[in-house]
Amino acid sequence: MRYKNESKEKSNGIIYTPIEMADFLALEMIKYSQFDLKKAKEVNILDPAIGEGELILSMVSKILAINSEILINIDGYETDATVATKTEHFIRQQFPSANVSIIAQDFLEAIDNIDKKYNYIIANPPYIRTQILGADKAQEISNKMNLSGRIDIYYAFLLYMKKILSDDGVSGYITSNKFFTIKSGSCVRDFMIGNYKIHSIVDFGDTKLFNASVLPCIIVFSNGRTTTPEEVNFTSIYESKNSTSPSSSIVSIFDSINKEGRYSLEDGRVFDYCQGHLHDVSKGALWVIASNERKKWLTTVESNTWLHLSDLGKIRVGIKTTADNVFIGDDWTGEKAKIELLRPLITHRDAGQIVAKGKSTWKVLYTHTTVDGKKVAYDIDDYPESKSYLEQHYEQLAGRNYVIKAKRNWYEIWVPQNPDSWKNRKIVFRDISEKPAFWLDETGAIVNGDCYWIDIDSSVFEDTIYLALAVVNSSFIEKYYDAKFNTKLYSGKRRYMTQYVEQFPIPNPNTDEAREAINFVKKIIAGCSEAETTRYMNNINKLTEQMFMTA
Repeated sequence: MRYKNESKEKSNGIIYTPIEMADFLALEMIKYSQFDLKKAKEVNILDPAIGEGELILSMVSKILAINSEILINIDGYETDATVATKTEHFIRQQFPSANVSIIAQDFLEAIDNIDKKYNYIIANPPYIRTQILGADKAQEISNKMNLSGRIDIYYAFLLYMKKILSDDGVSGYITSNKFFTIKSGSCVRDFMIGNYKIHSIVDFGDTKLFNASVLPCIIVFSNGRTTTPEEVNFTSIYESKNSTSPSSSIVSIFDSINKEGRYSLEDGRVFDYCQGHLHDVSKGALWVIASNERKKWLTTVESNTWLHLSDLGKIRVGIKTTADNVFIGDDWTGEKAKIELLRPLITHRDAGQIVAKGKSTWKVLYTHTTVDGKKVAYDIDDYPESKSYLEQHYEQLAGRNYVIKAKRNWYEIWVPQNPDSWKNRKIVFRDISEKPAFWLDETGAIVNGDCYWIDIDSSVFEDTIYLALAVVNSSFIEKYYDAKFNTKLYSGKRRYMTQYVEQFPIPNPNTDEAREAINFVKKIIAGCSEAETTRYMNNINKLTEQMFMTA
């Protein structure tokens, strides 16, 4: 798969596709295509990011197996001229009767001059994150495609297919599943629902089919419109942590691609295969799988939901200094201890369930305050020790051109959030974690950018906060996350993003189970032994399950 990393090997975002996956994608495209291969005399095929041609080789082989007499026209785009020449020569060798043209050009720059319509477009485009792609290039693509928010380059590859895919053609993509559930991906999801008939999605999750830290998927689609979620076949494959439960043995991930159940590979990894359809095709909807079992379970949860976590207050990310080595640290001793603007800092190192883990020693030189209800930077002339320290790092801090361009002071941290909010009670949580880690903070400490926090509204009752803490730290919320969002990172870790967390449910507080759970949370907050905490959390797990699973 083509992904962008920092290394020379991956400088163009390129990691190539396994043959099994290429063969599977080719067969899926033929299955859903309206193009009559058996009767056709000629076929046009495109790979807009062809690399070494592994996808084209599979596609052509499968076509010839159906119609050996058909004339095949192959076009491809490759930014590396040497690779383009090599790939064209190799494909000609494999298929001497085919017309082959591999163009050494960026497909995204060539698209406006392509007027040919293709029967099959098969692609594994580069996955290049915005911060590596470059802000200017990202903005250029955003403007051209009318996109909003942060983008990845494969968004454009997906959207451009409408221009060059024939009416009876089909396109098949191998790409990252990231856009399924992130906010910036909503524009792509909405465009595809409105402009393509999506036939099938396979989410390969954490199967590690590629040596890349991105979770892959396959999407097969034609021109048209997706009107109902049931018309989109959806397969989900994620590693199971419950390796003790029964499973059937398979040699390859693809051996059970159309089956439901638990399967184990020879290397000992166990995977859960789920078959279903797209959960929702409405505007802004996340792309997650819907199966009858999950739908029934989530319906029961929803019927027992009183509030959602978003009702407690605004969910925010922590501060971003863009110069952590200057502003943040755990060693402010000696002369640095005199710095006036030091404040306690919460980081991922403090992560715990219900309460923070241990006592934090981290601090931040916090450069902002509130005057007449407005956020302003301190005048460092009033704080000589802070000024002296910051001036030692003047070159680095003043070199942040975006700070100067925004007409901010050279010594400011970039994203300070609201200085007045830190004094309020808040629920802090980790962004990425295998187990949920949400804890209450009432110390007034500042939250670092490696964590999120809920700025709890002053009107929220104390017991509601405790009930929410019980739920969001429970084993139930792990089940809810997997059923509702069905996405994980490698090693079974979940990403607790705002758009997920704000949907977490809170049950009716006026039940015996809720009151009991609240009392256990209070005991943990008051302070107890590790053994007691474990026992209380086990009880909370059982109670939470009961609160949501009552029919």
